[in-house]
Amino acid sequence: MTNASKETVDPFTVLRPRLQRALKGFSREFADWSEQPPTQNVKPERSQFPIPELILFALRNVLGFRTSGPGEKMRWAIRCGFNGAPVSLEMAKFGFRIYAAESVDVKRLCGQLQVAVKHVEDWLEPLAKQQAAAGNVTVANRHSEFDSRYRFFRGLADKSYRTAERRPRAKAAKTNDISAGISDLARGWNHTMRARTQGFYHSTAMVDAYFSRLEHILVLLRAFTGRPVLEGELTAFLSKTWDEKLKALVDVDEPAMQKLYSDLKRIKERVRNPFAHGGVENDGGSLFVHIPTVGALPANFTQIRNSVRFNFIPVEKDDHGAACTVFDAFDEAMRTGPLASAHNFVDGSIDPVFSADELAVYKRLGEGTTKDREDWIDHWNYERDRHDNMDY
Repeated sequence: MTNASKETVDPFTVLRPRLQRALKGFSREFADWSEQPPTQNVKPERSQFPIPELILFALRNVLGFRTSGPGEKMRWAIRCGFNGAPVSLEMAKFGFRIYAAESVDVKRLCGQLQVAVKHVEDWLEPLAKQQAAAGNVTVANRHSEFDSRYRFFRGLADKSYRTAERRPRAKAAKTNDISAGISDLARGWNHTMRARTQGFYHSTAMVDAYFSRLEHILVLLRAFTGRPVLEGELTAFLSKTWDEKLKALVDVDEPAMQKLYSDLKRIKERVRNPFAHGGVENDGGSLFVHIPTVGALPANFTQIRNSVRFNFIPVEKDDHGAACTVFDAFDEAMRTGPLASAHNFVDGSIDPVFSADELAVYKRLGEGTTKDREDWIDHWNYERDRHDNMDY
């Protein structure tokens, strides 16, 4: 083996000179705070430095600046010099902060750091793509958010349809003429139609929210099954449709799942798709073909009876109730079927990691006891809370 082959290749050969030019005036050496006390305490706008860790990478990993931390309510800190004056860059509980002496031009300092961050971002972009293709990524578990949105619109729809069934209190008539009775009838009709229309709006929003939640859950479950991810498989999985994702995880031809899957597809095609895609229906129901001497007729002819637009109010109480029944049954099947163990991690708010090592952990825990999973989930959440609160 030659001496050349033993030499360590410097991965920052291109990036380091760019950062040195961008950060002219920054120094690994810093003056004594006693001579120039930190009179400036600046918290930049989050939009200036949305990912402060890129500053850490530039100064510590590439330029070799010394860092400290973690400490109480502080994740990391870099003390350095800027044009001869002391500066401290800190990532603390309430965000990124800059402590500097009075003589420091903080605006200029931030401008230089932003240029450096852009260089780091450009350099890291190919690596980020490689990591994503290899599955070395974490996906944020936002199940609680998606579930809350779904249940919010479901609750509003339930309330509206109940309101539609309640007759408004009749106003006391001053006379016995027929106009008072007609007025009450009109008011009652308007009340019912308004509530039914609101129910329709909320129910379609509920359906849309449910399928958004479903797609999110399927991505999480792909990790928590513990199955290895091949090169490029994760990015390909993310680009699949909801039913393709489902088929990759569940046997939809299994008798118990077959009907639920069919019902979900019907709701998706009849309700969700037309309102999510500008009224376009897959079977041509949104098109009206011109028939000579007759007029414009639906392109799907008598199948228009299956269209969400067939009724005066597109989604009525019974339609809403039927959708809720399907959703509840499908959720129950997912939580109690072959993916029950994987669902524990979803409900436990675990952010899945798709690396080979973490997938092996999920597989081992999935094959273990419920207590094993609960203990692991509790510890994981404890560590995350500690990290989020910077209780080091």
